[in-house]
Amino acid sequence: MLPQHGGVPNFNLRINGPILVALTLVLITGGLLTLSFYLNADPGDLAAQNRVKLSFIVTAMLSAMLLILGTGRWWHLHLWRRGNSQKHHRRRHRRNSSGHRHH
Repeated sequence: MLPQHGGVPNFNLRINGPILVALTLVLITGGLLTLSFYLNADPGDLAAQNRVKLSFIVTAMLSAMLLILGTGRWWHLHLWRRGNSQKHHRRRHRRNSSGHRHH
C-alpha cells in the first residue's frame, strides 16, 4: 500500500541493512581486487591468471550467499506471517455459549 493513498508502506520484506552493507562491500572490494589482479597479470603467468579466477569465484560465491541470506524471507512467505500458528490453536479451544466444547 502506498503512503499517498492513506496507507502505511510495508517494509517487512526489505533486505536487512547489515546484509545489504556486507553485500555492497563484498561486491566493491571483490570487484576492485579482481580488476587489479586482471590488469597486473601477464598473459603467460598462470599463477596470476589463477589469482584472477580465484578472486572472481570467491567474490561471486560470497555475493550469492549474502543475496540468498538477504532474500530468504521472499521465498517462504508463509514462514514469516505472524499469527498463523496461533489462529489454528485458538480455533481448537472455542466453546459455545453454554460453556461446552464443540465436538
